[in-house]
Amino acid sequence: MKPQKRETLLAYPVKEHGTFLATRGKGADARRTLEEQLSAAAPISLLTIDFGGVEAMTNSFVDEFLGKFYLLLSAGDVNADGVRLVGLDEETRDGVTVCLERRKQIALDGDTHELLGDAAILAGTYAEAQRLGSFRAAQLAEALSISLPNANNRLKRLVEAGALYRERASGPERGGKEFTYRVPSAGGKQDV
Repeated sequence: MKPQKRETLLAYPVKEHGTFLATRGKGADARRTLEEQLSAAAPISLLTIDFGGVEAMTNSFVDEFLGKFYLLLSAGDVNADGVRLVGLDEETRDGVTVCLERRKQIALDGDTHELLGDAAILAGTYAEAQRLGSFRAAQLAEALSISLPNANNRLKRLVEAGALYRERASGPERGGKEFTYRVPSAGGKQDV
């Protein structure tokens, strides 16, 4: 029987930096504080970035804080298996979406379980991943009637955004590396 993975969850309340967030400097400070907390608590199973109580954010704050954080995440420089954003209202969600679209990035809204940002082509892929729950790339490719390389490219972006968990599968069917993908549950717990 496979040993249970220990869940380490981290919630980061953005409101600690204020309810009206502006300037690149303030965004950089908020990102550095988040990075320090991640380093101190690593490895993290699920990072929740909580925007609850934040009333407004400028594009410069969002880009410096979240846009650059997601660059670190996609480069593998963030020690978190999954990331979700919560507490977004209509105005803050718009600011986050604009930032992510400009940077060609995506993020998971943990409250609505929708992708934010540059997610047009990935929305159907993510919906199918949610339907499957736990799967391999070949299963997703078959379900979407797309090539395996195309499925792998889409899955890579979803993993980088923290919308899916990925772990190495035992005994690859085709040789080489093969992974099992899993959608984080609504409560943030990863099935192991």
